[in-house]
Amino acid sequence: MNVDMNAMKAEIGGAFLVSWAVFSASLGSGVFGSVEEEYIWMALGLAVAWMTFAGAHVLPIVTWCHMMTGDLSDAEGNWMPNGMRLVAQIVGACLAVALATEFGEIETGWGATEMWIPEIADNGFTVLGLIAAGAVWWQVHTRNESAWVSAFALVMFVQALNTDGANQMAASILGGADGLADTLVNWICDGLFVGVGALLGSKIDEMV
Repeated sequence: MNVDMNAMKAEIGGAFLVSWAVFSASLGSGVFGSVEEEYIWMALGLAVAWMTFAGAHVLPIVTWCHMMTGDLSDAEGNWMPNGMRLVAQIVGACLAVALATEFGEIETGWGATEMWIPEIADNGFTVLGLIAAGAVWWQVHTRNESAWVSAFALVMFVQALNTDGANQMAASILGGADGLADTLVNWICDGLFVGVGALLGSKIDEMV
């Protein structure tokens, strides 16, 4: 498999920028703002990252949208390259979390979120929310050429989209693999359902 190193560097850089901005804000470090301003900084960070690191997805859910709306039968041209992007995003997030926490010197109080898939029957609205938000946001993202529009639209649905997957993975990895299994499953499933929503939205758009 040929790895596009430029794409990998862009993903690492973009994920680092956004993760550092958001994580620093959540720690109340004053570097990027208070906790209350976190979503605004996330939107600004995303827009800047998408414009600076052209072609980078930056967030796992964006990569999942690309995967699910691409050729699902193409392992070499779709699944593998996008899978490498997901890995690069975690690397970028790890670097950002390490820097924001001064390599573990700053206590974050972070704890892994329990895996929600085993109780999916009780989380039906969570799944529907992920799918619906993915469908709507992907239409906004693909119909507009403005990184600002995409970024602020994503933040509008941030509660449903679960955009902090890379940060969660990074925190788990840097925390000695604490809760890694639960975090990994949530990271995959959150992105997968958003990607399914993007696919569904694209199909509906083609039919109307």
